[in-house]
Amino acid sequence: MPLSSLLAALATALLAASFSFGRPLSGLEAAAATDLPRFREAPAFRNGPGCASAPTIHIAMTLDAAYLRGSLAGVLSMLRHSACPESTVFHFLATCPGRFQSALAASFPSLSFAVYRFDPALVRGRISSSVRSALDRPLNHARIYLVDILPRSVRRVIYFDSDLVVVDDVGRLWATNLAPDHVLAAPE
Repeated sequence: MPLSSLLAALATALLAASFSFGRPLSGLEAAAATDLPRFREAPAFRNGPGCASAPTIHIAMTLDAAYLRGSLAGVLSMLRHSACPESTVFHFLATCPGRFQSALAASFPSLSFAVYRFDPALVRGRISSSVRSALDRPLNHARIYLVDILPRSVRRVIYFDSDLVVVDDVGRLWATNLAPDHVLAAPE
């Protein structure tokens, strides 16, 4: 079974049902949000013993309608496998943040997160054609601009693609000792 089909099946099984919108949406956001899939509310994930001194782990991901199911499955997998899920803060990049704010809050009411606007104009004219059309989308390049988009108080962040399911505690990755000003990347 292809990974995308497996992710879709996993996300559907874990998150299927309905949204309840928290904050009022603008007319444009409300119209855009109505075409999003509906998901059931995830359980609240609580810190385990020994989390009182746990560091805050910052996770960044992108959000768009095409990969929303995969993104939510990824968030759920991270929370499920984390010893200290309440110590994890999610930073989402989207071209229309208001469209996803309510969806996230409804699916994960106890999640600590923020949704930031990524302006596609930043990469317009800079993306060459790719073998995979998904790589031609401006949001795919948003990770490059994390330093410019996230608050300065976020000194370190782990970026995950929206089609990733995590099977171990992200705290172990966060604990990787990096020299100051170093960047770490891992291939598939």
